[in-house]
Amino acid sequence: MNRLLMSFSHVYLLITFFCLAFVPCSSAINKKKKQKEMENLIYDFTEDNPATNWITVNDNVMGGRSEGGFSFKKKRLIFSGITNTNGGGFSSIRTNSSDFNLSDKEGLHIRYKGDGRTFKLGARMEGKSVSYRSNFNTGSDSKGWQEARIPFDEMEVSWRGRPLSKEEHPLIKSKIRSIEFMIYDKKDGPFKLLVDWIKSY
Repeated sequence: MNRLLMSFSHVYLLITFFCLAFVPCSSAINKKKKQKEMENLIYDFTEDNPATNWITVNDNVMGGRSEGGFSFKKKRLIFSGITNTNGGGFSSIRTNSSDFNLSDKEGLHIRYKGDGRTFKLGARMEGKSVSYRSNFNTGSDSKGWQEARIPFDEMEVSWRGRPLSKEEHPLIKSKIRSIEFMIYDKKDGPFKLLVDWIKSY
């Protein structure tokens, strides 16, 4: 009986030791992970007036007829409108100039929900009129949230829709001042993209 009690005591002591040792360690890991996520966060649209950070650029700048813009609902960015390929066919929104401190980052990471159409995520540099963009698909399941990682070195460079050489126009991450969403899939009709957050990685 005494041996049995001693065995239970040993088990209890071991469980207590592991609990005390593991919980602080686990808590520290979670805290460090959350801190890292906050460091990488660019936008989560929880600020008081997120609309002040964004502007709209549609194809009417070149005589097009597309209509698009942004709104915010339940702390999420909504990019929506109607594209018309007769005269342009694109709509875009971008952030106002800001220093995102992306010099040591590999790319952009977004959580989004779409309507099945293909969108573009891009970046623009300080004092430059060229754009750097990559496509991302929203899939056919408009009810589910998706995530995409867009590496900077895979973005294609263009000026007013004309492809340019990345060797002649390299993307300098430390000079990125604007982030952009765009739709230009050569299709007519309504579009809608919801964005939960934008991060770097």
